[in-house]
Amino acid sequence: MAKAENNGLKSGRPLAESLADFVRAGFRPRTMLARAVVTVLVIKLVAVTAMMIFQHYEDRSAIADPAGVAFRLGPSSAP
Repeated sequence: MAKAENNGLKSGRPLAESLADFVRAGFRPRTMLARAVVTVLVIKLVAVTAMMIFQHYEDRSAIADPAGVAFRLGPSSAP
């Protein structure tokens, strides 16, 4: 019987291999559900990226100022 190399693991770097397999599976989904999940994740990534660009654009002023937020929230109920 041959001695198992790397304690029975296929690779010397199991974390890198599993991440690579995960990325490969995302690029080639096999079922309709997997394709739908990948599509939704891509749409969410695009939406979050657009929000980050919109919120952190340098030439924009703050959308909500502290006085406006205080007015909308009302008086504090804390003693």
